[in-house]
Amino acid sequence: MNPTADWPAGFEPATTRVYAYNQIHTRLTPEQLWPVLIDATRWPAWYRNAKDVVIDGGTAELGAASRFTWTTFGLRVASTVREFEPCTRLGWEGAGRGSTGYHRWDLQRTDNGGTLIVTEEVQGGIFATLLGPVVKRSIEKQHQHWLEKLLETAAARADAAGTGA
Repeated sequence: MNPTADWPAGFEPATTRVYAYNQIHTRLTPEQLWPVLIDATRWPAWYRNAKDVVIDGGTAELGAASRFTWTTFGLRVASTVREFEPCTRLGWEGAGRGSTGYHRWDLQRTDNGGTLIVTEEVQGGIFATLLGPVVKRSIEKQHQHWLEKLLETAAARADAAGTGA
């Protein structure tokens, strides 16, 4: 488990109280995963820890510099997309009551044509300071669920479109 490089200033894993890392391999391609990942208003349909996702401007999908609000871990969070490299990387900064963080997704094409999906999050603020190990475990548990449901949802969409892996 090595953090990806080039974290935004103030969010470097080595300098934050909480750093969570999850990964999963799949036969699905980045092109099959990306549309599901950026379709943020539909996250609540398949990811239990996302509720009431609203993207400024009324769009359904995240884009470069998108601003969105949502409820996650029981907190209302205001987020801004800071990294948007189609089919490769999505990252956003977020802040809610007592919490700041940065969440990044990397879709890395593998030699067999599939994808290694890495999701990482750093957290700061009062909750991370007081409850660091508990926050880390909770994030890693929910992110593992998010990864598994991302694969399930993307596979179902690919099958429905006749482009299954």
